[in-house]
Amino acid sequence: MTSSIIFNQMATSQYSFPISLIRQYCFCPRIPFFNEVLNINPGDRPWQKQGIAYHERQRILNRRRTLKRYGLKKGTIHHNVWLAGSIIPCHGICDAIVETPETVSPVEFKMEASRPNRGQILQLAAYGMLAREKFEKKCSVMFILYGNKGKVRQYTLDDKIEHEVKNVVCKILRSIKKGLLPISAASAAQCSQCEYLNFCADRETITSKGRNKL
Repeated sequence: MTSSIIFNQMATSQYSFPISLIRQYCFCPRIPFFNEVLNINPGDRPWQKQGIAYHERQRILNRRRTLKRYGLKKGTIHHNVWLAGSIIPCHGICDAIVETPETVSPVEFKMEASRPNRGQILQLAAYGMLAREKFEKKCSVMFILYGNKGKVRQYTLDDKIEHEVKNVVCKILRSIKKGLLPISAASAAQCSQCEYLNFCADRETITSKGRNKL
């Protein structure tokens, strides 16, 4: 069964998964399996609480800021916007949406100042696709607000990245449809920081004393 057929079948069945799984799938394809097939909740981690506190602080600060940092003179910022739609079978809460009379742009808050990875950008693009559907306005620009001072990085939402989002969504749907533990090429460094490590019994790493289970 092809990815497009699986995508259409699950989309029409009103099945929807959290947008965050797009980012997590790019980190390791096993995470959506643990979430959606086995229904495993690993619990909160210390850095998650730090992230929640950071997001709340930026939400408060964002209400006082002008739109200049987004290259706009006028518009409205909506915070914690629930998004779901038919273009992709996903749902989630976007940190912020910048709305102008003609356009919408998703904004994600990122505590670290390092460059966003592929999964984070694809998750942002998914928010943009659903925001366009919800507000019925053009969406071609996306933002990541990062660091304590709220610096902004701008990204383009185009056909290429939309195709990549849909491709990842199809892979997630196919994995869930199969119901089998996917193969993972995650590195030892990735596994060591993964909250699902205790549920993943076949990961190995190389140490100075030889090969050991993670």
